[in-house]
Amino acid sequence: YALLSFDDVSYAYPGGKPVLHDVSFVLEQGKTYALVGPTGGGKTTTASLMARLFDPVSGIIELNGKDMRTYSPEERAKRIGFILQEPFLFTGTVRENLLYGNPDFADLSDEDIRALLAKRNLSQLVERFNEGLETQVAATGDGVSLGQKQLIAFMRAVLRAPELLILDEATANIDTVTEQLLEEILDQLPETTTKVIIAHRLNTIQNADSIFFVNG
Repeated sequence: YALLSFDDVSYAYPGGKPVLHDVSFVLEQGKTYALVGPTGGGKTTTASLMARLFDPVSGIIELNGKDMRTYSPEERAKRIGFILQEPFLFTGTVRENLLYGNPDFADLSDEDIRALLAKRNLSQLVERFNEGLETQVAATGDGVSLGQKQLIAFMRAVLRAPELLILDEATANIDTVTEQLLEEILDQLPETTTKVIIAHRLNTIQNADSIFFVNG
């Protein structure tokens, strides 16, 4: 069934020229979509509208048949995971960053968290940090590489098992071996998870069910 739909959606940045003009499409539950096209063509804008980081200038975006604007931010965050190319982290431990804003996991013991990570096949990724879950992270990103920041954002999103998972160049700073591991993790998400992938590397998008070419 239709998880997300754009109905005659247009978008222009304030004071800027239109980026999207009367766009309509449907994302079906459980399918994988790739957004490809030139830089500045509107891929990230389209993905940001899907996650309601922006509202369209005109037209309607629906999630599960309801206007996206009718969902509370908490409800939306639960249903939609967005992994940005430049992830936003908080000062604290890897663990705190993974569980941030996720009330379901707030009271878990260390043992429970490890079991949860193992269940979602994320344990190997945690091992890539010097002190595992207790590795310190600074909001400025000091102490962890950009690739590690992307791993934290990736784990944070996958732990939520969202209905829609958007990856915007989410593996741009990650080596191919790790990228392979991330793909295996994505493959183990529930079959109902819809995935939207923005990427320039062909191997990341060749398994998509549909490819959208986005260029203005």
